[in-house]
Amino acid sequence: MTESLSTPALVVDLDVFEANVEAMSEMLHGTGKTVRPHFKTHRTPELARRELGGPIVGATCATVGEAEAAVAAGIDDVLIANEVVDPPKMARIAQLARTAKVIVAADDAGPVAELSRAARAAGVTVGVVVDVDVMLHRCGVPSAADAVALARVISASPGLRLAGVMGYEGRVRLTVEDRDAKLAAAYRTLGDAKAAIEAAGFPVEIVSGAGTSTVREALADPHITEVQAGVFSLMEPELLVMDLPFRCAVAVRATVISRHPGRFVANAGRRVIGIDHGPPIPVGFAGAEVAMSDEHATVRIAGEPPALGSTVDFIPGQIRTTFNLHDRVWVSRGGEIVDCWPVTARGASQ
Repeated sequence: MTESLSTPALVVDLDVFEANVEAMSEMLHGTGKTVRPHFKTHRTPELARRELGGPIVGATCATVGEAEAAVAAGIDDVLIANEVVDPPKMARIAQLARTAKVIVAADDAGPVAELSRAARAAGVTVGVVVDVDVMLHRCGVPSAADAVALARVISASPGLRLAGVMGYEGRVRLTVEDRDAKLAAAYRTLGDAKAAIEAAGFPVEIVSGAGTSTVREALADPHITEVQAGVFSLMEPELLVMDLPFRCAVAVRATVISRHPGRFVANAGRRVIGIDHGPPIPVGFAGAEVAMSDEHATVRIAGEPPALGSTVDFIPGQIRTTFNLHDRVWVSRGGEIVDCWPVTARGASQ
């Protein structure tokens, strides 16, 4: 199948991917907690299905379009961890609930009422989690009292089921000042919302949050029941400095199209590699400097540049935007290309 590979090409090392998934399962062992992998990481149903098993359950989705792609692929338990406010999307969510368990985040009573109308019209029940602002000051109710008020509205709305609470503390890296204190405060805020809702007489089944960069802290926290990590299965270079048992499983394979003393150019620019977290890392060229343009990666090196027509793998710093630039992902095992899978939900941001 190698002869079919035309560059630039997105490639996943299935051996590393599977080892990462197994490592996450081992981290969860004995915690009683689950991970619901974030589908936005790769938007690829075949990868999402292969992540599932044991304590790794369902899918977290950022958009209704992602949830539709996941359910169409046979994933029957999805959390849309984002606010949805327009009626057409509410109707689509209700249709999904005909064949899957669907949970949606909310931070306002208005959309909850609209979702209730859509669920009643479709004759289904949709789960809702109260989104709590624990750190980012993006979406989420601002206080435990507001969480209780919204939980009361959800519980009283026909066609809806209060599923719990969620919060997201963002990309909290090791370099963040007062990292431990900030994470503890975020989880305490989420725990306070849970306790207040339960004290008001409403059950809280799910306490969802965190990501790959905070998975250890989330698993140690007594409040969190479910982690929304997604990058763990494919990994990003920026996270390799953290105490995590995961390795990078993704590369964009490119062809050397020009070479000169001290540099070479490959046909993999920012149209095929996400650079939100910096330029990609060319494999096998320690200390290289990479400059990205639309269709080119210019790599400055100390030694002899590789031959024209040879291939170089680039590890992207940003997995999510990289996958969203490709229609398909090639799959390797043991260093050989063995399959090709569609990135079905590419562009599914509606």
